[in-house]
Amino acid sequence: MKKIVLLTSILCVSTPLFAIQIEQRDLSSNNNAVGNVPATQQSTQFWELHQQIQQLQTQIRQLRGQIEEQDNQIDQLNNDLKNRYTDLDQRLEILNQKIDPDTDTETAQDGEAASTEQNPSQTPSSQNTTTSTAGAQNTQLDEAAYNMAYEAYKQGGAAKAIAPMENFIKNHPNSPYVSHAYYWLGEFNLSLTPPNYNQAKDNFAIVAGNYPQSNKAPSALYRLSEIAKNIDKDTPKAREYYLRLIQKYPDSNDAKTARTSINL
Repeated sequence: MKKIVLLTSILCVSTPLFAIQIEQRDLSSNNNAVGNVPATQQSTQFWELHQQIQQLQTQIRQLRGQIEEQDNQIDQLNNDLKNRYTDLDQRLEILNQKIDPDTDTETAQDGEAASTEQNPSQTPSSQNTTTSTAGAQNTQLDEAAYNMAYEAYKQGGAAKAIAPMENFIKNHPNSPYVSHAYYWLGEFNLSLTPPNYNQAKDNFAIVAGNYPQSNKAPSALYRLSEIAKNIDKDTPKAREYYLRLIQKYPDSNDAKTARTSINL
């Protein structure tokens, strides 16, 4: 009986020891499985990840550079617009000074025309003089209407000035100021938020194509070239406008500026 009890005790003690050996053997086999991954494969994965990170960093730097370049171009366009508006304000003041005294002249001329109508014995030369006076009056009225259209810009900004300027063109299609009106419509569309580049291009193209003798034609061509270069990113088109500007208006200030940009 004592032998049986002793044998049972030995078996109970040896069973946990055997289980511990099995667990140790399993853990050892798992560690060996992890260690069996080739070191070269791990290095390749790390290298590919490093390459991807470098590519992303390069793309980010390129995007930042493009954003900075576009910001500079926008600042340049805004500064150019401000300079042109300042120049226009100065010209507008001169126009106001010219128009005010002419109003009295128009009244006097209207009185002369009325007295002539009452006198049927006027000579042909006096009739020609009256016709010439009427033409001068029409020009002055056109000038006053143009001035009023631009006054809307001074009072309410570009967005408020577009409709009055379009109405001026509609009501005075033969006015000598129509080319100027189209040009400033282009400038107004550029200064909107956001800018209406397509409409601005249409306005400038009308000036350059339909009114080549206008003193705004060189500026319109320059504007078209700048939009093609900075907004549309169309280098061949920009070069075409620059060359056209230099060839047709070689002595203009815009042509001088274009010569510095011709090597795009």
